Amino acid sequence: MGRYQQYQREVKEKPPGVHPVWRGIGFMLMGTISVMAYAGANLLVDANKTQQWIDVPPGLQRGLPWAPDIYAEVVVAFFLAIIGFGLVTIIYSLVYQLSRPEDVLKRK
Repeated sequence: MGRYQQYQREVKEKPPGVHPVWRGIGFMLMGTISVMAYAGANLLVDANKTQQWIDVPPGLQRGLPWAPDIYAEVVVAFFLAIIGFGLVTIIYSLVYQLSRPEDVLKRK
C-alpha cells in the first residue's frame, strides 16, 4: 500500500443502548422498594414491641424525641431493601433469559 493511497475501513455500528424508559422504571423501583422497606420496617419494629421476637439492643431502642424507634427502623429497612433489590434482580434475570434479543444469542 502506497503512501498516498486511500483505503476503506469498515465502520462498526454501535449496539443499541439501554432505552430511557428502562432507566425511568429502574429509578421508580429504587424509590418504591426503599419506601416499602421503611414501611415494612416500621410495622416489624412495632410488632416486635408487642410480640418480643428479638431482643433489641438498648442502643437501637433510644432514638430521637420525635421518632423513638428510628435507629431500629433504619437498620431493619436496610435489610428489607437488600432483600427487595435481590428479589427484583432475580426476577429480572429470569425474565431476561426468556425474552432476550436474538442478536445477543448470536454473539457467543
